[in-house]
Amino acid sequence: MLLNVDGLCKSFKGKQILNQVNFHVDQKEVVSLLGQSGAGKTTILRCVTGLEKADRGTICVDGKYVCRDDGKNITYAGKKELYEIRRSMGMVFQSYHLFPHMTVLDNVTLALINVHKMPKEEAVKVAEEMLSHLGLEDKIHQMPYELSGGQKQRVAIARSCVVNPKLLCFDEPTAALDPETTKEMVHIIRELAQKGMGILIISHDMPFVEKVSDRVLTVKQGMIIE
Repeated sequence: MLLNVDGLCKSFKGKQILNQVNFHVDQKEVVSLLGQSGAGKTTILRCVTGLEKADRGTICVDGKYVCRDDGKNITYAGKKELYEIRRSMGMVFQSYHLFPHMTVLDNVTLALINVHKMPKEEAVKVAEEMLSHLGLEDKIHQMPYELSGGQKQRVAIARSCVVNPKLLCFDEPTAALDPETTKEMVHIIRELAQKGMGILIISHDMPFVEKVSDRVLTVKQGMIIE
């Protein structure tokens, strides 16, 4: 099991946002959490990635614990442990989070060079291969503002995939895409899963998740309804 979430609970200012959330993602599996705005989807994702601390529950990513609840106490991964966990995860944000002052190639090679300490020449080769695979070989030296929404999305995917994550998370991947580009996104995500990644998608786009997912879980009022 690549990702396991068991008994996840989270409150903000006394208001319960997540209540006993349980789900898992296996290798080569696409799992979507479907729900309206305010249902708790993004909070689940933030807890999984360690951006929010759970109040209760256990989150395990590839055998490493973001947090662990023994029924009495909950313990959290330290800074070093969380860093190692995040090395096996990729995240494609709704707003892409591309650096506007950097070219497409520089955006994609940044983590390879600075975090994974890959020599620049090798990082460039890996990035060019991934960008070419995603149909962006002619955009390598362009700036983010010169790209369409779908192209920015693919750059963000390339940036996450070049570090070879085991789990890849998407936050509302179709929010800024037209219908034709959404179809392309289905193909890209299915192909990534076939290559071995586990994929977790947060979305409110029912037609999209029905096409792309192996399993769709509905999030409603902080709980998961199969």
